[in-house]
Amino acid sequence: MAANASMNNHYDCLIIGGGPAGSSAAYTLAKAGQEVCLVDKSEFPRNKLCGGLLTLRSKKVFEQVFGASWEPSYEFDASSMKLLHKDKLLTVVDDYSRLYFCQRYHFDDYLLSLAQSAGASSKLGASVINIDLNRKVCRLRSGEEVSYDYLIGADGANSFVAKTLFTASFNKDTIGFALECELPREACKGDSDLKTPEVYFGLVKWGYGWVFPKKETLTVGLGGRHSINPDLQKQFRTFLKQRFGDVAVPKVKGHYIPCGDYRKQPGSENVLLIGDAAGLVEPITGEGIAFAMQSGYMAAQSIIENTGAEASTENLFAQYMLKYSDISTSLKYARALSYLIFPAIGQKLFVKALPKTRALPRMHMDLMADEIDYREYIRYLIVNMPKGILRQLVT
Repeated sequence: MAANASMNNHYDCLIIGGGPAGSSAAYTLAKAGQEVCLVDKSEFPRNKLCGGLLTLRSKKVFEQVFGASWEPSYEFDASSMKLLHKDKLLTVVDDYSRLYFCQRYHFDDYLLSLAQSAGASSKLGASVINIDLNRKVCRLRSGEEVSYDYLIGADGANSFVAKTLFTASFNKDTIGFALECELPREACKGDSDLKTPEVYFGLVKWGYGWVFPKKETLTVGLGGRHSINPDLQKQFRTFLKQRFGDVAVPKVKGHYIPCGDYRKQPGSENVLLIGDAAGLVEPITGEGIAFAMQSGYMAAQSIIENTGAEASTENLFAQYMLKYSDISTSLKYARALSYLIFPAIGQKLFVKALPKTRALPRMHMDLMADEIDYREYIRYLIVNMPKGILRQLVT
């Protein structure tokens, strides 16, 4: 896709990063008549490590933000999921909430095209080498300087914008890391027609593995907390061999992923962080796309509302924080849940309980579909685990 060329070097808002978060912010601002420019170091379409899972929550947010057709967003869908511990099947959730699977190569390009069609300018293949927060100027590798009134950091877990603000883009002790590859369906003997996504516990510490069906490939990945999984590459190769045998493995990609360690302060003054740059990834399922789009929309709305005589950077950040709390509160509860599932003792109970209760995995699908919130889910566990699940564990 060609960049939307513009000779203008000053914008109301400059957005660094062209993923779902950046495109959502750019679309919302451009539609409201703001002069907005989106900068990304890659040309689009471009590949990005991601399982490509789109939940009903993602669909709901997409339709709220873009009001466009959902159909081009994904290439495969399912209404079931297998949950396993190592190579043992724990349970199958069947005929339930819809799950969609995309190739980020196409998904991100689609969202960027919507932002451009709304009037957003873009500078693609343009790396940022310096941000002068005092002058409100961003310098690109080409030597071009772009000035702005507002800056949005949508540039992922290893965010240059976050590093400029806080000297570090993430906490190395809590950040996650994932490895992933795309296996051609025809190369996977016995699995060429796989239709049900699979999630594996017990393969890594504080993480999980996945096999997600796409149109022509199976996306296979393994991710966990980086600091406690020093042999992730070896674990990934072992997982691939155990699951698929001696299949030829294409290029393996690696990437940092936030693990629920969201930023309490997602920016400062006229600089807002969204998506992975703010750590907005659910630690149990790894869902980040819905929160990326939602936070992009929230940041844009905060800028749009910060106009007139009362406009100030203090008001802007307060408006964003108020909206942002909807996401951060959910992630706070999700992080609490992760301490029940990922530590060794909690996972042992979880693995024993899961095959014995039909309600628990279906409640989790309700959570991913945004039909219940995290507080309801925790309340369910508190009420029902003592009465039902724990009783079954001792039988």
